[in-house]
Amino acid sequence: MRKSKPLTAKVYDEVYSDIINGNYGAQDIITESALVQRFEVSKSPVREALLQLCNEDVLRVIPRLGYMVVKITPSEVRELTELRSLLELHMLEKGFPLLTGDEIAELEGLNERNLKEIEVHYSPMDNWQRNMKFHLKLASYAKNVTMFSHLEQVLRKLTRATTQHFSGYEKDDPIFRERSSSRSHIRLVEALRNQDLASARQLLEEDINTIW
Repeated sequence: MRKSKPLTAKVYDEVYSDIINGNYGAQDIITESALVQRFEVSKSPVREALLQLCNEDVLRVIPRLGYMVVKITPSEVRELTELRSLLELHMLEKGFPLLTGDEIAELEGLNERNLKEIEVHYSPMDNWQRNMKFHLKLASYAKNVTMFSHLEQVLRKLTRATTQHFSGYEKDDPIFRERSSSRSHIRLVEALRNQDLASARQLLEEDINTIW
């Protein structure tokens, strides 16, 4: 949505955020008129934002009713996770011989920043955004633009499933804290630092397949 008109981008961002954080549930209906009133804008930016969300399969047009929040089924999550695993593991193996000390240090720095942010920004969305940032940074070292783009799309589709799963957890819940602690990422980078591809691959696969 970076190239969208400011009003369209604003509506898109806030509606998408509401969906991600569970303010709209699966199969809820969103209407143009309600959003026009909420944002105090004309129908045009609202419609553009909603159609963009439809193009991304976040919403679906229901004639004469509005836009329904698309339900993500367990089978879809499994399929997306399988595709994500294929992409990330291949990109790790492709990027491993190309990794420099500076890039490993970059990953270590990212982990340190993420650990500091957890105490301040700890919502499910915050945690998932940090998780995506780490995985995309690691994948970028494979230097394959097409595969990177596909991985971005897969992670974006998994966002709702992951964040909504954790929407009812409290900050101090042991399961929530474990999944937001970045420990697996720290161990993965340590394996890369030690030039241990087999361990790094195993840790990455475990992390991918434990999305909640």
